[in-house]
Amino acid sequence: MDGRKILTVGVANRPVRGGIACVESVYTTFYNPFNHIATAPAGSSSKVRKLFQFGNALFQFLWWMLFHPEIQVVHVHVASQASFWRKRIIINLAKAFRKIVVFHLHGGLFQEFYAHHQQVVQDTIDKCDCVITLSDYWRHWVETTFDCPKVVTINNVIESPKLNKVPHGMFTLLFLGLLAEDKGIYDLLDVIARHKTEFAGRLQLLIGGNGDAERVKNFIAQHGLIDIIKFAGWVSGEKKSQLFNTADAFILPSYHEGVPISILEAESYALPVISTQVGGIPEIVSDSYNGILFKPGDKVAMYEAIVRLMTDERLRMTMGTKSGAVTKTHLSGYVENQLAELYSQLLS
Repeated sequence: MDGRKILTVGVANRPVRGGIACVESVYTTFYNPFNHIATAPAGSSSKVRKLFQFGNALFQFLWWMLFHPEIQVVHVHVASQASFWRKRIIINLAKAFRKIVVFHLHGGLFQEFYAHHQQVVQDTIDKCDCVITLSDYWRHWVETTFDCPKVVTINNVIESPKLNKVPHGMFTLLFLGLLAEDKGIYDLLDVIARHKTEFAGRLQLLIGGNGDAERVKNFIAQHGLIDIIKFAGWVSGEKKSQLFNTADAFILPSYHEGVPISILEAESYALPVISTQVGGIPEIVSDSYNGILFKPGDKVAMYEAIVRLMTDERLRMTMGTKSGAVTKTHLSGYVENQLAELYSQLLS
């Protein structure tokens, strides 16, 4: 795709940490060239480093606007909290330079963020020429909440899986994501702890992610779960592929979500998914079809879902096969065509 007229504004995508970085890392293969500005560093960083990064990003953005008049579209990847406040400044500058602005909405907490900052979010989104959402759920919300002339759904994108299944004898459950209350990780740990006698020798839980790593490790140690739970820390590349190839099922019991990259990746490795009925998840996980869904915080339902998949290999295989089919419209070729069509419409 000819990228000379497009400037992408997001986060540092090397190393790949977080949903926006995952998407951008694949998008780099779509454009030639890939014009990009990072308003925040990859992963967690000090406030000073984040402030320096954003200041540098503003300088770069003004340089692009002043010395590259060929740029017509500014594609801004936005989540809630600090991400929004940084991108709001960029969006205002882009409109001052009369650019076409695409607001690419990420993050499952954006509705809650909007509830506390309605006027400023309304003003920002209404200035944009197009809003990209990750699911029909989020598209409907944007269409009924804001006055943006164009709202489209473009699928979250994942890389093709590196399938190389690892044989093992124990049911292996995988969690990948931010280690935080909002992702339901502590609900999951509590379920495992409450039923550790039943799960011992029958289930292995693999955990990968960053965030409250010390709290998670302390919980595992304090509750005597070292033989059941293996903590891998942040994983990417070959290590992440190895975890997917080792797992029999994937779990993400979140309280808020957009369309999680981790679930899509798990499905591409033909894994059944245990998750919650929030955000765009029901659009990629159908209950009793390619996974099991429950209400966030329902630990009894989570336990029952784990046991159901642990004790029924045929069900796991059937659901996993269906998961693999779901992700075909999230692979790079399909999503690149979606983006190319959108840009063609905006630039015509």
